[in-house]
Amino acid sequence: MKSFRSAWETLRLLVNGIEPTRQGSSHRVSNREALARVDLHWHDVRHEALSRLADEGVPVHELQMLAGHASITTTQRYMNARANSLAESMRQARERRTRRIEQSDEPNVEAG
Repeated sequence: MKSFRSAWETLRLLVNGIEPTRQGSSHRVSNREALARVDLHWHDVRHEALSRLADEGVPVHELQMLAGHASITTTQRYMNARANSLAESMRQARERRTRRIEQSDEPNVEAG
C-alpha cells in the first residue's frame, strides 16, 4: 500500500466482502460507489478497540491514556457497556450478595 488512505479504503471493502479494484498508476481504489456504501469509519474501529479493552478489564484511566483524552469523562462517554459485560457484572454482584447473606446467616460458633 502506498498510503494509509488506500490501505483503509481496501480494508473497508474487504471486510464487507467487496473485492477492491484499482485503475491506472494510482493505488487508490476505483470502485468508489461500493466504497461509498460501506458504513465503517476509522472512529468506529478506535471505539471498538477501546470497548474490547474495557471488556477485558483494562482500567478506564489506562484507556483514557491510550485514547489520548484529556478528560476521563470523555473516555467514559466513548465506552460501550456491552450486554454480555453488563450481564456478567450483574451475575458476579448477585453471587457476592448471596455469599454475604449466607455468611451472615451462619451462626457464630466459637471453639471452646
